[in-house]
Amino acid sequence: MPKAPKVPVRKEKVVHPNSRKAAYVNKQVSRESRVLKSKADTTLKQEQLQQKLLWFHSNMDSSKTVYTKHELAELTSSYLERFDEQLEQISIANSVGSRQGKQHVSRETAINITKEKETQQFGSVGVEVPDLINGKAFSYFKSWPEEIKYHPNIKFRKSKRTDLKEQEESGQDSGEDNAEENIESDD
Repeated sequence: MPKAPKVPVRKEKVVHPNSRKAAYVNKQVSRESRVLKSKADTTLKQEQLQQKLLWFHSNMDSSKTVYTKHELAELTSSYLERFDEQLEQISIANSVGSRQGKQHVSRETAINITKEKETQQFGSVGVEVPDLINGKAFSYFKSWPEEIKYHPNIKFRKSKRTDLKEQEESGQDSGEDNAEENIESDD
């Protein structure tokens, strides 16, 4: 019986750290990590946008056909206050008991940072919210199936604190005009 031929065992060569092959492998690894980081960032942004849209969808008045700028600014200001209850519960939890450290510090910090950032945006450039002023966009948002894949179909607009002030000023002016008209009609 003939002997089986010996198959040479091939060992994996060690790559020299300064070689071109090592540079190629490092380039692939760094690209994969960048792609994964980019995907994670995109997913996080999409989830935050989804939460915002769900909040507006559940808190809007569906009996209306459109919102005014003032009403949208009021809805946005109540959106900025959505964490107040959680902050209150955290402060109650921290006040009860005789612990030396605080509980839920990281959550409290994250809420405060988010609230501060959104409040600053609302006061300056505006917070991006669903466009409830445009009738067509509002009707689509009412019938939105609450899925992430339909986000590109939703129109957005900036809601600012100045929208609140403009309505209050025009409301005061019209109230003064009405008072003057009533006085004149009484004479």
